Amino acid sequence: MRILAAGGGTAGHLFPALAVLEEFQKNLEVRILYVVVSGKIDERVVKRDHPSYETVVIKARGLYRPIYSPKNLKRVFQYIQEISKVRAAAEKFKPDFVFLTGGYAAGIVAMALKRRYKVFVHEQNAVPGLANIYASRFAERIFVSFESSKGYFPKSARSRIKVVGNPIRDVFYTKERMEIPDGIVLVMGGSLGSEEINSLMEKVYEIDDENIYVHSTGSREWTERLSRFPNVIARDFFESTPAIWRKAKFSITRAGATTSFEMMRYGVKGILIPWMGSAESHQIENARAVEKAGYGKILVDPSPETIVEFVRRAVYNHNFGVSNPAKLVYKEIMEAIR
Repeated sequence: MRILAAGGGTAGHLFPALAVLEEFQKNLEVRILYVVVSGKIDERVVKRDHPSYETVVIKARGLYRPIYSPKNLKRVFQYIQEISKVRAAAEKFKPDFVFLTGGYAAGIVAMALKRRYKVFVHEQNAVPGLANIYASRFAERIFVSFESSKGYFPKSARSRIKVVGNPIRDVFYTKERMEIPDGIVLVMGGSLGSEEINSLMEKVYEIDDENIYVHSTGSREWTERLSRFPNVIARDFFESTPAIWRKAKFSITRAGATTSFEMMRYGVKGILIPWMGSAESHQIENARAVEKAGYGKILVDPSPETIVEFVRRAVYNHNFGVSNPAKLVYKEIMEAIR
C-alpha cells in the first residue's frame, strides 16, 4: 500500500499523522511519501524517526491573518510553485490514498491533489484550520477530535465527519534517556515553548521546592535558566512524551490538541492555560472541551500561588485514561478504501 501524507509545522499536526501511519505499518506493508516543510519539525522528525519514508521538501509559510492581507500575495505565488512540485511527486509515487492532518503543507497538498486521489483528513483542534476546511470539500472522510468541530465544516461535508479523538503516538523513536521518578508534575508550553508559562513557572519554582517538575521550555536559554532549581528537570523539547506522561501525577500545559488528548490518554489531570493568540482561538475551545470532560481546569493568567495550591492538592489517578484513536482512524480508512 502507498500512502502520501502531510501535516506539520508544529508537533500538534505532525505527531497525530505519524501515530496513524505507524498504525498502518504495524498491520500492513506500506510505502510512505511524506511532504515536509523545509526547516520545520516535520522535516527533522520524519527523517530521524522513519528514514524509510520518502519525503518531498517544500518551502512554505502560513498565510497572514486576515486572509485578505496584501502580504499574502507573495506567499500565494510561492504556493503555486510548491503545488507543481507536490503534484509531480504524487504522479510518480501513485498513492492509494492521501492522509492530511493540517498545517500549510497539508494545504498545499490538498490544492495540488484534490479529486485526483482519495483524501482523508484528521482535524486535531476544536476549531478546524483553513487547510482542513478546504480539504473537507472533497475528502472521503473527515476525522475530528471534538464533537464541537463539526459545525465549522461546510454543510456538504458534515455527513462524512466522524468523531474519533486525537491519535497519540504510544512509542516514540528517540535516543533521549532520562531518569524520571514517579509522581512528577509535567509542564509543557507546546512544541515551540511558551514565554508566559516559563516566566510563571520560574516564580512557582521559587515557592515550591517539594515537588519534582519536568518542564519543556522551548528554548536553550530557558532550559539553562530553569535548571538552576534542583527539583526541576528542564529540556528544550521532549521527544518521548508518552514515557513522561506515564510518570506524571499532574500537568500544567497550553491547550494544543495533542497535549490535551495526551492528558486524557494517560489519565493525568491538570491546569490548562490556553494560548489566547492561537489561530481561530482553537486553544480556548480545546481547553473548554477538556474541562467539560473533567480532565482539566482552565486558568487564565493564574498567580504562582494559585499554581502551587493546585499542585499540592493533586492526586494520583492512573486509571482515568482513554483509548488511542490511532487504531480507529486506521480501521475507518481501511474500510473506506476496500
